[in-house]
Amino acid sequence: MIGPSMKRHFPLLFLLSTLFLASGCAIFTPKPPLEYRPGVQVDTLSAGVSLSITKGEQGMGANGFLLYQRPDRMRMVILSPFGTTIMETVVVGEEVTVVDNSKGVAFRGLLAELPQQGQGDTWRQARWVMEVPAPGSSLRDGTVERTSSMGLKERVTFENGLVVVKSLANGDEAHYNDYEVVNGVPLATEIIMYSHDGGRFRIRITEPEVNTDLAPEAFTPHVDNLTIYPLSALQGKQ
Repeated sequence: MIGPSMKRHFPLLFLLSTLFLASGCAIFTPKPPLEYRPGVQVDTLSAGVSLSITKGEQGMGANGFLLYQRPDRMRMVILSPFGTTIMETVVVGEEVTVVDNSKGVAFRGLLAELPQQGQGDTWRQARWVMEVPAPGSSLRDGTVERTSSMGLKERVTFENGLVVVKSLANGDEAHYNDYEVVNGVPLATEIIMYSHDGGRFRIRITEPEVNTDLAPEAFTPHVDNLTIYPLSALQGKQ
């Protein structure tokens, strides 16, 4: 059952999922162990995605597709069962556009304009998930404690030179599972985050295409005939 609080927070969680998927393009965990060449990376990605969000007895899920271009262009579209667009998020650098077609509105601005507390802080969690060492550049197997560039003390577990789990002292954890080699590049196909307050956020990537050409207009949001609000108003408009 989807509770009203889950519906109210969905656009922000949707934004978070877009940022999480960017991290999936750079984090690799072998299962079974993959042979990879250190330094290879995803430059472009197009794939189907499925999302699920649960907290307590409440939960919701959605399907759609993702486009990504290194270093900072992402677009994720959520589709209805009939294939029409319900919602989309486009990230280009620090600029974000969230389009809610069901309400005829869009939210546009910089990530830094989001509220500093509550749901507005979700993008900062995504940045933490995204910050990982390059494959093969750190510890091969085992766990280390370190301070991230964001000033957070974290524990990072490696297998075969690749990140498996990250955790914070407050109980937040990020897990990177089920990897495959696509077009010669190892790619994470599942990312799960467990939050300290009991939430679980899962993203699954399907039918990925890696390092193929993407048109520049693929990252241009369609906001014609929509009412546009500043991104900072996102939480209050739900």
